[in-house]
Amino acid sequence: MLSKPTGPASMGYRFLCPADGQGMDEALEATRYFVYNLYKLFFHPAEALRALTAHESPLVLAEMVALAAALLCWLWYLVTRNCSHVDRMWSIVPPIYVIIFGWYDIKTALAAVHMALTASTSNGAGRGISIFRILTAVSTAVSNSGADGRLLVAAALTTVWGCRLTFNFWRKGGYSLRYEDYRWAEVRKLMHPVVFEVFNLAFVALAQHALCLLITIPAFVTATVGRKVEGGTPQPMGSAEWAAAALFALLLLGEVIADEQQWAFQRRKYQLLASGQPRRGDYKRGFRTTGLFRFSRHPNFFCEYGMWWSFYVLCAVLPSRCLLGWSAAGAAGLTLLFHAGSLWITEHISASKYPDYAAYQATTSAIIPCWPGKRLADTGSD
Repeated sequence: MLSKPTGPASMGYRFLCPADGQGMDEALEATRYFVYNLYKLFFHPAEALRALTAHESPLVLAEMVALAAALLCWLWYLVTRNCSHVDRMWSIVPPIYVIIFGWYDIKTALAAVHMALTASTSNGAGRGISIFRILTAVSTAVSNSGADGRLLVAAALTTVWGCRLTFNFWRKGGYSLRYEDYRWAEVRKLMHPVVFEVFNLAFVALAQHALCLLITIPAFVTATVGRKVEGGTPQPMGSAEWAAAALFALLLLGEVIADEQQWAFQRRKYQLLASGQPRRGDYKRGFRTTGLFRFSRHPNFFCEYGMWWSFYVLCAVLPSRCLLGWSAAGAAGLTLLFHAGSLWITEHISASKYPDYAAYQATTSAIIPCWPGKRLADTGSD
C-alpha cells in the first residue's frame, strides 16, 4: 500500500516506481481472487459466483466482463468462422471498464447533480429557469460532491471515443454478421490451419480482450491509489490533468479527421470505378497520400495509441506521481500491436495491391507523423 507522501518529495515525480506504488498489490490480490474462484467455478459454481459478484474490488467485475466477452467471441467464431467479433466489441468494452472503475465517483456525482437540478428547478419555479444558473449549480455540485474529477473526465472521454469508433465501424458495415476485416483472410494464408485455431483463441479472443482491459487500468489506479496519495480526498483537477484530457480530445479529433478523409476517399474511388470515369492521382494509385496521410501512412494508428498514453498520464502518472509504472502495460501493448502487427499486415496487403505503394513508403512516415518527403508524381488519368 502506498503511504501518503509528505514534505517536498511529495511534489516530485519518480521515473520508475515500486510495484505497490501504483496499486499493483491491489490488482494482484483482485486477480488472484478472480482466478481462484474461476477454478472453484468447476466444482462449486453457485458459491464461486456469489464470491465473485460480492467482491468489493471493481477489477474483479471488470475481469469477469473481459473473460465473458473473450469466450463469447471465441464461441461465436467457432460457429461462424468469422474473426471480426472482437472488432465489434473493441469500441464498446473499454468505456464499460472505465465506468466500472469509476462507478462510485460517477454515482456520487450523479446524485449531487440530481439534487442540484431539483433545487434549481424549485427555486426557479414561476420566474423562469436560467440555463447559466443550472450549469453553475451542476458544476458546483460536482465539485463539492467528493467525486474524483479525473475519473469523471476519463469516463466521459472514453465514452465519446467508444461512440465515435462504434459509428465509424457501423458505417463500414462492421456490425453485419457477414463482415470480416479483410486482413484476417491474409493472416489465414500465412498460418497452418491448426496454428491459426490456436492463434484465434490465444490472441484474437483472449489477448485482445485482455488488452482492452489493460488500456483502461489507469482508471483503476486513480480509483485505488489516488485517494491514498491525497489523504482520502480527491484533489480538484489542475492544469496538468486538464492538459492530459485536452491531449486525449485533440488526438480523438485527429482520428476523426483521418477516418473521415479515408472514408471520403474510398467512397469517391469506388464511385469512379463503378461509373467508369477517368481517375487521376491518388484515385488511380488506389490509396490516399493527401491530408493527414501526407504526414503519416497511418495517422489513425498514431492517434489511437496516443489517446491511451494521454489516458495513462491523466489517470496514473498524475495521481501517483510515477512516470513509468505497471499500468502503462496497456498503452505499451497497444503501441506494440500497431507497430509490429497491424502495420505489417496492412502494409503487406497494400504493397501487394498497389504498385506505387513502395514509393509512398519511401517518402512518408509509417505511423508517427513527420515532415513528408517529395510528393508522388501524378500518374495521369486512365
